[in-house]
Amino acid sequence: MIPILYQTVTEGTVPTNYGIGALTDCISCKVTEKRNGAYELTLTYAAEGIHASEIQPNRFIKVKPNYTDNPQLFRIYKVGKTMNGKFEVKAQHISYDLSGKIISSGTASSCAAACTLLEAQAGNFTISTDKNVSGSFSVSEPSSVRSWFGGKQGSLLDIYGGEWYYDNYSVSLKNARGLDRGVTIRYGKNLTQLSQILDMSNLVTGIVPYYKDANGNKTVGTKVSTGLVLDVTRDVAIDFSQDVDPESSTAIATQLANLATRYIANNQLTTLANSITLDFVQLQGLTERVDLCDTVHIYFEALGITATAKCVAVEWDVLQERYTKCTFGDARTDITDKIAANTKQLENTASRAYVNESSQLITGNLGGYVILHDSDGDGKPDEILIMNTDDPSTATQVWRFNKGGLGYGTSYSGPFDDIALTSDGKINASRITTGTLSANRIKAGVLSDTQGNSSINMTTGAATLNEFKAKTSLTLVNSSNQTRGLFYIDGSGNTRLYLSSANYNDLVKIWAQDSNGSGVIQLCRSNGNSIVEIGETGDNSGGGMGIRNSSNYVVGELKTGSAGDGMLYLKSSVGSDTIWALGQSGGIYCTSVTQYSSRDIKENIKPIEDAEKILELEAVSFDYKNKDFGTDKRGFIAEDVEKVLPNLVSKAEGLPTTLDYLEMIPYLQAVIKEQEKRIKALEDKLNGNSKS
Repeated sequence: MIPILYQTVTEGTVPTNYGIGALTDCISCKVTEKRNGAYELTLTYAAEGIHASEIQPNRFIKVKPNYTDNPQLFRIYKVGKTMNGKFEVKAQHISYDLSGKIISSGTASSCAAACTLLEAQAGNFTISTDKNVSGSFSVSEPSSVRSWFGGKQGSLLDIYGGEWYYDNYSVSLKNARGLDRGVTIRYGKNLTQLSQILDMSNLVTGIVPYYKDANGNKTVGTKVSTGLVLDVTRDVAIDFSQDVDPESSTAIATQLANLATRYIANNQLTTLANSITLDFVQLQGLTERVDLCDTVHIYFEALGITATAKCVAVEWDVLQERYTKCTFGDARTDITDKIAANTKQLENTASRAYVNESSQLITGNLGGYVILHDSDGDGKPDEILIMNTDDPSTATQVWRFNKGGLGYGTSYSGPFDDIALTSDGKINASRITTGTLSANRIKAGVLSDTQGNSSINMTTGAATLNEFKAKTSLTLVNSSNQTRGLFYIDGSGNTRLYLSSANYNDLVKIWAQDSNGSGVIQLCRSNGNSIVEIGETGDNSGGGMGIRNSSNYVVGELKTGSAGDGMLYLKSSVGSDTIWALGQSGGIYCTSVTQYSSRDIKENIKPIEDAEKILELEAVSFDYKNKDFGTDKRGFIAEDVEKVLPNLVSKAEGLPTTLDYLEMIPYLQAVIKEQEKRIKALEDKLNGNSKS
């Protein structure tokens, strides 16, 4: 997972957006979590990387901390100085915010009640447990909520035991956090190195409890035996003053005896601390992985070792999405135990194959000659030679090691071009075979696979990739390191593509929405407001295309109607419907219809000579065969009009014949005008007759 940076978060809520942005120029990012202990993130970032200036203390980074947990929030508390083009960032898990939540006082008689007591002062954090155990818990002075989790006398771990589990703002004290997945580490299978140390420094034969009151008066209780018998007594005195209730009806001596008994039960005091250091191949399958608090079984018959060990600390590589380090201890360790823990390195199977190959070459070809050689003849050896003969003049396989460096050649005099480590700190090699290569910066001409199917020319920037897969995001930058394109998956699982101008304005936005299974395209202005929208978004409900004006109102819209038909809208400057066409009925609705009619755009102007032909047309009533078009209509039949006035009729192959009703108006006007003349003539004639 690529780490994501946030400026602020709301307590109790884990953001699902991309905040300030993805930290794509992260060099390394590791999360370390210890059983009932520290939970921190360490990130190394390129000083010139995107968002580098925005990585500041008191901001937040979200990463996935292991195979199965949700992405977790970490608050940045330290940003180191820039050195060699990079800087280091330290961040603590968001649960450390509970260190700033103060609880003044309170008591509880069970683990569940103690969690409820702390949760009341925890703001928007939840604190819970699955432990159904009783025991007296008491807060007598102001202190932080998180300090009572463990590491101090009278804490929840001290009284009830268990293992803490953190999931952002949810904190839970588990009876047992890890699992025994049946993972075995055995020589010949996945174990490559093992050593065992048995430590008796934790062994105790008895606990002597004592109590001091407010005046400093001390009450020493009777020693409680752990049951361990040694040739020398190893008793430990423990102050239980904070746990004793002097006003209780139970006598102080009885309380001290009970507290000592409980302490013995919750701590490993009678068996040797079993510290195991091992190196093994962690397989990629989930059933073979080892998580924090998991139990594994170790078998090494050659040393007679059969042991059960618990993983008490892990280091997770966020970028490579695998564990890089684990710490193992005795299966009963917790935060109060003093048991040695040892580190092991986890390797991928592919990386281990190279190591095994090298091991076979070295261990399988014994023999040769190691010589302390005097190269300048002063009687003092000044270099080490490892050769296939005892004579430098005849050797054809030579390792030569002196103050100038270490190199391999086919003769004593070289050349040593195949591989050499020189005193100026350089490594020269004609070929390097490696599993995992970690480096802050690699300078190269062309990076290529062995067959040449994929390559990156680091000089020109040209890349040929046979199969390219971006994990969660892909950023395109120009020669000035400005972001011009971003392709990523957002916090809601939607796929987004942004194309930007040089001043970071997003001009084209495309995204696929998982929530309703739709795709969206937006063409935008420099202020981010869209000009054109295509898809199921905004005013385009049901799918369609919208056009907006400079005031961000939709002034044109083509979309799908509720009946599944097409709808076209042309709107006013404030988005009010003015003209619309409905595909279902075929109707066009508007307040007025006008045509261009200026003399400036016309020629061959003359009166209509056949206007009276329109009187030959027969007006009819009718129903459309498709009742969606309407019934009980009035009009003409196009084929009948064609016989009289063919210029009013249009035909297109495959479509019904159409009639231009607007073109009928001039005919009607001409006929009316002619009839008006006749009427006037008749009126004049009648008037003349009456005068006579």
